[in-house]
Amino acid sequence: MDPEEKKQEENNPDITGEKIALMTVEEALEYLGLPADADKETLENRFWQLSKKYRSMRGDDAEQKLADLSAVYDIASGNRDMRVQAEQAREQEKKYFGKTKDEWKNYVSYTWKYYVGALVLIVVTASLIWNFFFKPREDCGIISIGNFENQTEYYSGVLKDLGFRYPNLSTFCYVAKSENGQEADAYTNQAAVATLYSGANVIVTDSSAMPYFFEYLSDCTKLYKNLESVLPAEKYAKIKPVYMSEREYKKLIVEYRLTKGMELSDTNVDYSSYSDAKIMTGLMIEDAELIKKLGYTNYWPDKPATVIFGINVMSRDLDESSRIITAVLQGL
Repeated sequence: MDPEEKKQEENNPDITGEKIALMTVEEALEYLGLPADADKETLENRFWQLSKKYRSMRGDDAEQKLADLSAVYDIASGNRDMRVQAEQAREQEKKYFGKTKDEWKNYVSYTWKYYVGALVLIVVTASLIWNFFFKPREDCGIISIGNFENQTEYYSGVLKDLGFRYPNLSTFCYVAKSENGQEADAYTNQAAVATLYSGANVIVTDSSAMPYFFEYLSDCTKLYKNLESVLPAEKYAKIKPVYMSEREYKKLIVEYRLTKGMELSDTNVDYSSYSDAKIMTGLMIEDAELIKKLGYTNYWPDKPATVIFGINVMSRDLDESSRIITAVLQGL
């Protein structure tokens, strides 16, 4: 047996439990067979040696020795006294809901992210509940897709007069093909199409964007004929029908995909299988004053402003869509 271990066991045969709890640092060092001026490294080494010895022993006595050793080490290292001093200092400090100022700082530094996460979750949940259960449903929609900007005041006034309370008036600044340094934006296209699927009544495009939305446009022939009977001749003359065939659209899309480097399922497209019949896809206005009154600002640097009204094939009500376009044109 190590001389220090022998000394430790001979000097402390009955010191356990409550007696250990009352030890001073010097008494704890003596219990371990160490001088009062033993440094931290010596203490750590002594604790490791005795821990190793007691763990190799069997029986309840070994467990008690390990428990006593840990308690004595806690005192000899000064940890117990530091806790006592900290607790005494804490008792003197002012408490806020059971915690001191430093405790609150420490608490917040570790938990703030959980509260932020909870707040975000609450906001998102509240938003979903509002949108799904309480938010008034859109009762009509005019979606503008083209290289322009739209101020919606005019549309808002017309739709309000028609009795609509919750219109969707969205504008997507869209360039179909890159030209004049302006780039096509696939994400804008996707967002615009998603909005069309929501059931918007009217699609407003410009002459560059309209051909790329052919499949979303309903035939406007009936609407155009009805406008002749409700609009002054001078105003009616400023409305120009726009036509396109399914075959033209297919050729346009194939060419577009090829220029974008997209793969085609069939490189030898049989265009004869697509109808060549012209469909009135929209009603175009080129008059700058009327376009300005509609609230549009043209972004093409070298092209005149154009606005083309079309009926969304996925409209909630096609007749309602025609009524909206008619009211918009009558108010100009």
